[in-house]
Amino acid sequence: MKLLKEISSYDFVCKAVDFYNKFVNFIAIFMIPILMLTLLIAVGIILYDLRLFVDYFLKEELVKEYDKAFKLLVRNILNFFVLIELFKVFIDVLEFRRIRKRQIIEAGIVFVIREIILIVFEHRFTFADLVGFGILLLSLGITYILLEKSYLEYLKFEHREITERERRERTRLKSQREDEFRS
Repeated sequence: MKLLKEISSYDFVCKAVDFYNKFVNFIAIFMIPILMLTLLIAVGIILYDLRLFVDYFLKEELVKEYDKAFKLLVRNILNFFVLIELFKVFIDVLEFRRIRKRQIIEAGIVFVIREIILIVFEHRFTFADLVGFGILLLSLGITYILLEKSYLEYLKFEHREITERERRERTRLKSQREDEFRS
């Protein structure tokens, strides 16, 4: 019982939140250079693939090697876009200390579009694949639009003028929470 009371104390919760913030900052300091290195390597791979593509084009070897080099270049450019979206999600986690649903859906949309482009570009698709990807893309798009609409409504609600009654209620709830937290 004493342990439960100590764990739920205000000081313990503050120390736990402080430890969590330090841990997240440590992970961020560790992960950002790795992510930057990954993006730089991806750019290097794209430049190397571009060089291969240009070499095949200039040497007029326009048979299978040209096709392979071009497909590889397109695949790596699309992978780079997915990496950028994931990097944006990670930076957002660091900045706001939470994962925003809109950015996850944006990354999902980019990934689905990448897959659609690749299967159509490489001519390895079926009608069922395209219908499935279409339904997935449509559902992600609708979800994204609904999230944007609800976010705009939230902003309108947050920036409205509050009444005196709401102000008193907020202060009462705030003091009630502080009292509960201290007990």
